[in-house]
Amino acid sequence: MIEGVREKVRELSEEIVSLCRDLVRINTVNPYSGDPEPGGELEGQRFLEPILRDLGAETRTFQPPEGIYSKMGVLGPEDRVFKDRPNLVGVWDFGEGPTLVINGHMDTVAVSGMTVPPFSAEVRDGKIWGRGTSDCKGGLTVGLMAVRAVLESGIKLRGRIVYESVVDEESNGSGAGTLACIYEGYKGDEAIVVDGNDLAITTGCGGCLTADLEVEGREAHSASGLGVSAIEKALVVKRGIDAFSEERRKEHPDAVVNLGIFRSGVHPAVVPGRAYLSLNIVYKVEEAEEAEKKGFGWGGRPIMRKFEELVRRAEAEDPWLAEHPSSITWVKDLLPYRTDPEEPLVRGLADAFGEVLGREPVVREIPAWGDAAYLARLGGMPTVMFGPGKGDKCHAPDEYVEIEDLLTATEVLAVYIARRLST
Repeated sequence: MIEGVREKVRELSEEIVSLCRDLVRINTVNPYSGDPEPGGELEGQRFLEPILRDLGAETRTFQPPEGIYSKMGVLGPEDRVFKDRPNLVGVWDFGEGPTLVINGHMDTVAVSGMTVPPFSAEVRDGKIWGRGTSDCKGGLTVGLMAVRAVLESGIKLRGRIVYESVVDEESNGSGAGTLACIYEGYKGDEAIVVDGNDLAITTGCGGCLTADLEVEGREAHSASGLGVSAIEKALVVKRGIDAFSEERRKEHPDAVVNLGIFRSGVHPAVVPGRAYLSLNIVYKVEEAEEAEKKGFGWGGRPIMRKFEELVRRAEAEDPWLAEHPSSITWVKDLLPYRTDPEEPLVRGLADAFGEVLGREPVVREIPAWGDAAYLARLGGMPTVMFGPGKGDKCHAPDEYVEIEDLLTATEVLAVYIARRLST
């Protein structure tokens, strides 16, 4: 039975590569990426839907509803627009039995500054090159083609497969597409997120807070002597950020604080009147657990409080900022998660990996966040991330996926599906 599934994957190898390349050729850059010509996810979903239908899936498209973050009790970016940005879900129902959710995202980050043609899907040196190859169109390909291989192998199945191609994972998207799937009732007994890297089985991820700060100065001609430089005052605020970062580094060395944007000024002859800073704060599962025990709920609220305390302490030492403190806006709190490595899902996927590759897989947690956290925490499903992406090439200017990894991940996932859902 299993050998037939593996042989089917090998038969489909050229079509696996072709599907990935077809997806990469479609511009599905997230509209909030900052790219001058984002394509959005719609055309990618339109391309995939007939393929799902041809394989016998019942398909549905739907946009995340307005206010999806608040509806799901999650802190996420406000005023996100989802018009013409549908999720695509395909369901195969084989009768009584377990439900397996396979989830991946259609949107990509921006293509500006890439050193390879972003939509060429060029095949060279055993790799497919272009935006989304590793994050996450290679994964979407793996999920779909693994299902196809199992279906075409002829084995009798039970339960259900739910295939989700979701929107708005990237670019501060905060997982709106996956949240909408959970909100619409798409849940299962377990979930595999194909937005995985390096063929590792990822059983957890860190949380991530994003804060935006605006610092007020007084704009004036530089020769007037009347201005108060927002840049200089922002540097005072940054001392508070640095104090917070140093405290975090001592307590949690792997929990990164990254000041990613520092913007101010319009002209050398004008004293800048405003400065804008934006940063990410990574935090660990253990911190969310501790927050929950203390009544803050699962997430990063105590970290937010500490950040504000140290920034205000730095501002209090400056007469201008004592009267004109910065505004701090918390944009998002992406929840961390952890699945027990002894869960049958993890052990079963590891067994499938061993059968295909003849060795034990890497089983790990990662600091970076992914949609898997919502499936686990809010969907109540044991969840792992597993896919063909190259961890150091996601979002990179020379993004690619190894064809061998693409085929291997498809074979591993197909073996797992066959074992899990066969009668």
